Amino acid sequence: MNIVFISAEVDPFSKTGGLGDVSSAFPKAMKELGHEIIVFTPLYKKIDLEEHNIKLVKKDLTAPIGDKLEVFELYESILPESQVPIYFIKNEYLYREGIYVDEKTGEDYADSPIRFYSFSQSVFISLELLDFTPDIIHANDWHTGLIPFLLKTEYVKKPQFSKTKTVFTIHNIGYQGIYPLEKLAEAKIPEIYYSEDCLGFFNQINFMKAAIVYTDILTTVSSKYAEEIQTKEYGDGLEKFIEARKEDLYGIVHGIDLTVWNPKIDPLIVHNYDSNKFKGKSENKKYLQDKLNINVSDKPLIGVISRIATQKGLDLILEKFDDIMDLKIQFVLLGTGDSKLEKKIKSKEKKYEENCSINIEFDNRLAHQIEAGADFFLMPSIYEPCGLNQMYSMVYGTIPIVRNTGGLSDTVVDFVDDPDKGNGFVFENADAEELFEEIKLAVSLYYNDNASFVKLQKRDMNQDFSWNHAAKNWQKVYEKALMKRWKKK
Repeated sequence: MNIVFISAEVDPFSKTGGLGDVSSAFPKAMKELGHEIIVFTPLYKKIDLEEHNIKLVKKDLTAPIGDKLEVFELYESILPESQVPIYFIKNEYLYREGIYVDEKTGEDYADSPIRFYSFSQSVFISLELLDFTPDIIHANDWHTGLIPFLLKTEYVKKPQFSKTKTVFTIHNIGYQGIYPLEKLAEAKIPEIYYSEDCLGFFNQINFMKAAIVYTDILTTVSSKYAEEIQTKEYGDGLEKFIEARKEDLYGIVHGIDLTVWNPKIDPLIVHNYDSNKFKGKSENKKYLQDKLNINVSDKPLIGVISRIATQKGLDLILEKFDDIMDLKIQFVLLGTGDSKLEKKIKSKEKKYEENCSINIEFDNRLAHQIEAGADFFLMPSIYEPCGLNQMYSMVYGTIPIVRNTGGLSDTVVDFVDDPDKGNGFVFENADAEELFEEIKLAVSLYYNDNASFVKLQKRDMNQDFSWNHAAKNWQKVYEKALMKRWKKK
């Protein structure tokens, strides 16, 4: 198939979270299956053209924005460790320091709707220039939510796109791209499309809802999350629209990029290791303890790499923090987010300075070193569409402690319930006491049955979390998309 993959962020060029990781690894996996796939993403100011060997394709291109033509430039490079072309759209709306947020004010860009509308229009114009006829256009999250709408209402009339089908992936339903209609007035979309059956959402525009209505196939990033987002608890106002598309909804867990996250070859850790040469795991722990100025000891080390937010369950950790530390453990955290939560959790470091390190920053090297050096990895998410860190952790022999939600449910089997197949520790409800009791069980295994603990570590390391399986499932979804017949709105 000819596939176009569109994302607002693609690692290593731009990244704020898991979307950037997936947008880098996914196209490589599809290329390995024999498909022709190209990637589109915005060109932001912080992307270094020389460092990434990004070359200009053509200047002075124009994309329609209502009554005017927006000038843009098209650039290209290759995804690292692949033969996948990646194209960058540069215009005055997109070419800024921040991806979604004004870095000077910390506020979301006020013109985000027209920013990403211009990006979507420019992708179609670029495809015409490149003479690339897609079988599938795969759009990701709300920033690309108008791609299916534009295809069905405008570009499907052109022979190049007449047979093209769309797949849209919800990576996190908590971010939908909801704005007052006037924020998109410049695009001059006909009023007929602002009805509740199309783009309209309580007298606003909702980019994600537009994609849910217009896409041929709707996907999300785990089967559990596909079930959850059809409910009022997790649907965030879109549950009825998703439930209406349930026959076209598929949940597929991501793989992970084993050229990046692999303790056997990882250049960012100090001692490489695998399940057969396991001593390096303890050497990485000693290095991490020394680097972070905590005691070099045999206490179980619990790691957290997370956006510091209520959604990630950080308030649950705070509620029981003193009790957790009383279990004779060490605690290491890396992340940024809610400033109030940052201050609260940072304050714990002083009380437990010999066994606690709170790092309010993003440091990719340290993230790899925590995965390699920790004994347990804690993810008490209130909701978690897919999650990657629980899979990274298992590959590094770091046992996950997670809540039973979303992709965590699909990837982590409770060791207490199933000692023969379990690969982590799972608690049920978003409750601090339940979290604490699960940590107690994990720590008890570490102290009282170390042979079983090491066996569990090695079991986790031998699991297959590569993209191979996931890519084959995505191929099946694409095949289903090609069979779809669109019912005109």
